[in-house]
Amino acid sequence: MMCLIPAFLANALLRLLQPLNLLCGLVAYFSWTVFYAFYLSPLRNVPGPFWSRISDLPLLYHQMRRSQPTLMKKHNKIYGGIFIMSPRRVAICDPKDSQVILGTHAFLKDKRYSNVELMEPNMFLTVDPELNKQRRRQIGPSMSLASLKHMEPAILEAGPKQLHVKWDQDIEQSKDGQTARICYHNDFVLMTFDVISSLGFGHAHRSLTSGDTRVAKWVKSTFVLIFLQAIMPIVKSMFFRRFIAKSLYSEFDAFFALSTQAVDNRKKLLANLASNEDKPKDMLQSYIDAEDPESRIRMTSGQVITETIISLLAGSDTSSNTLAWSIHLLLLHPHYLAQVVKEVREAFDRDHLIIYSESKASLPFLEACIYESLRLIPVTTTLPRFLPRGGATLHGHSIPEGYNCSISISAANTNPEVWERPDEFYPERFLDNEANKRTVLTFSAGVRVCPGKNLAWMEIQTTLANIFNKYDLELPEDALFTPNRVDESGLPILMPCTVASTCVPKFPERDCVVLVSKRK
Repeated sequence: MMCLIPAFLANALLRLLQPLNLLCGLVAYFSWTVFYAFYLSPLRNVPGPFWSRISDLPLLYHQMRRSQPTLMKKHNKIYGGIFIMSPRRVAICDPKDSQVILGTHAFLKDKRYSNVELMEPNMFLTVDPELNKQRRRQIGPSMSLASLKHMEPAILEAGPKQLHVKWDQDIEQSKDGQTARICYHNDFVLMTFDVISSLGFGHAHRSLTSGDTRVAKWVKSTFVLIFLQAIMPIVKSMFFRRFIAKSLYSEFDAFFALSTQAVDNRKKLLANLASNEDKPKDMLQSYIDAEDPESRIRMTSGQVITETIISLLAGSDTSSNTLAWSIHLLLLHPHYLAQVVKEVREAFDRDHLIIYSESKASLPFLEACIYESLRLIPVTTTLPRFLPRGGATLHGHSIPEGYNCSISISAANTNPEVWERPDEFYPERFLDNEANKRTVLTFSAGVRVCPGKNLAWMEIQTTLANIFNKYDLELPEDALFTPNRVDESGLPILMPCTVASTCVPKFPERDCVVLVSKRK
């Protein structure tokens, strides 16, 4: 090889590779990077930590450790509503700025969304605003309250009623036949999965009561793949597919095949129906029938499959974790738990199955507690975006086009400049206060609002209402996180969490355990 390089070039290259010369080069590069970051960069006036100004490595480190949302909340209290995350990215922690960004398609989703190549382009992962708009026009009607009302019997069967069957069995099989020790997080995961899959696959899934968690594991593997592809595109390479991540891809393939079979079975059923009046009333049928009112375009079978999978992924995980955090927060604040139980039991008989409209009309304090849970522990954490053409002014700073911003939902929901007693579980802030409800960004906002928001509320509110109407809950004696274990501010310490796509209890089998007995 050396013989192919002229002697003078080879000698120059050898001199450059001397340790002292390499050190000088590194020092010069570091000095220039620091000088540019503090004196020339368009972000030089934006506050933030030193290392984040000059390198992407701190951000990548916290993404890999799944600690980015916690870090952003911490930095929000130090630096305010905007700060540096990396040399070309700022964090946005102010609800008003966040709503500006989410209120328009001009702030495009960044490349982490387009990195994911598991399925066809879909409403959640597409960076194309026109496709997003079209999907929302197609799918939106199926997620309206009017449409969900037809699906509510199936939601209640797979949701609260199935949970009652499971918990009643656990109580009967307990040592004393009266009190069961239950991991509510795991039960909520299977229950919400069963709800969405029943609506999306066209047949009743009962993984909670049957113990068949095979499909739920496929869903979990798909979540892991989406997260890995988003931050490490190398995971999409053939080497990873065949060797390192082979089991994950195999489980996703099985999940995709199940979804494909569901669509094929439904189309065969439709071909044999006598009239449209006999069509099933579920999410799958709504997606098959969905038509864009502007272009009159319907989704292909592949697009229906993809959107069904995305709905299952997003819908089951966010709802189950919101339910788990709501229970956890109420157990840590027993006076609020007692208030919720009193409200529910004064409004409904013990054996009454509470539907969503009844809960919405009669249980304002329960709704306030759910809002406070969504605010304090948002299951959706960070939303990365590109700055639009011409840039934008965010929190008083001019950010040029081509740079990036990341909305921190957790920081915006606890921003001390916006919220009174931001770190405290204080549900009263949402009683008769629509402005505060609109400020909570957990379901996003504007043109980017979560299309499944109504379905999530229906699941969460009816499940909690029926739990508190039928069961008594209390922490076991060996619980690590109790009302009496408080931080330096005197607030109960929350169980640890981990963050990938959503905020999940880190040790659910240890920390999401409750003693359940039938209402006396």
